[in-house]
Amino acid sequence: MFTKEDNQVLDRILQARWTCRSFSDEIPEKEEVEAVIEAGRIAPFASISSKDVTPFRHFFVLFKGDPRLQVIDRLIREQSAVDLEIVKAEAEVDSFLKEHLAGLEGLWSNVAQNGAAVFPDPPCMIVAAEWRGARRAERQSLAHMMENMWLKATALNLDFGLLSVIESMVDNQEFCDLFGLPVERYGFLACVLGHRKGEVRTAHPASAEIHWPEDC
Repeated sequence: MFTKEDNQVLDRILQARWTCRSFSDEIPEKEEVEAVIEAGRIAPFASISSKDVTPFRHFFVLFKGDPRLQVIDRLIREQSAVDLEIVKAEAEVDSFLKEHLAGLEGLWSNVAQNGAAVFPDPPCMIVAAEWRGARRAERQSLAHMMENMWLKATALNLDFGLLSVIESMVDNQEFCDLFGLPVERYGFLACVLGHRKGEVRTAHPASAEIHWPEDC
């Protein structure tokens, strides 16, 4: 059983979690990275996806100076340019996207030209790969994994940055070859671990409204 104090600690971790986009050169300890990965390993998954696949979940750790980071930096730029063209096409038939296209175009154009903010040589990058089973539930599983890893990193006083563009690498042959995995058989998501450079920004939680039934 969990205590009231346990619940309060979890609340503190949830409230302290934030996205870091600027890291110092300090590399986290191997034991810290292992603890974060273990939190991802035990995250929920779609059981049908794991049948007869061992292992079906992979974690690739890249520390500062790893030559693969330079390749990933380039691939992120190229993929962002591709994603931008896709969203431009979708905006032709989606009024909401069309209205907000300028902001998206500015963001993705900047990444395409200059790379993601955490690059070119982040302190520690973890690429998570999940087998794409018959149900195609790997994106949900990867989200669970990153959620666990983010919370664990926060509890360890590490800063965390999610690299969502990596999920577009599922059919990128060069990216899959970096990790010795077959193309289109694994979903991907990645994060950067380390220590922030500069001060923590004020968090801005998403707005929300709770709709209770009338008899509550």
